[in-house]
Amino acid sequence: MRAGVGWILAGVALVGAGAAVTFLSNAVVWYGAIVVGIIWIVRGVLRLSKAPRER
Repeated sequence: MRAGVGWILAGVALVGAGAAVTFLSNAVVWYGAIVVGIIWIVRGVLRLSKAPRER
């Protein structure tokens, strides 16, 4: 797996979990999971773009 892909997958999972809990609950909003998920996705994309190409 290339550098950064794990960060992207974890970020997508966090954003999905945060959004699901937020939409399914009337009292809980998981802003933290959504924000951290977005940060991890951006970090993964940056690492993926800086990584050398595999042959």
